[in-house]
Amino acid sequence: MQPEKILSIEQQRAIDFSRHISVTAGAGTGKTTVLIERILSILENNPHVKLHQFVAITFTKKAAAEIKSR
Repeated sequence: MQPEKILSIEQQRAIDFSRHISVTAGAGTGKTTVLIERILSILENNPHVKLHQFVAITFTKKAAAEIKSR
């Protein structure tokens, strides 16, 4: 289990799944965390949605490994 992350206001808004988003920011700003939290939030709040219905794009092997492990 991963430790709970403290999210900024902007990150919390990005997790809101009532709209489609694109997250762009510099290295180390929490993009992968936001992506993971957004997916988890959608799965937890919508029992009809399944993990295999998601497509997540990232540009580093490190971020891909983090997404896969979570």
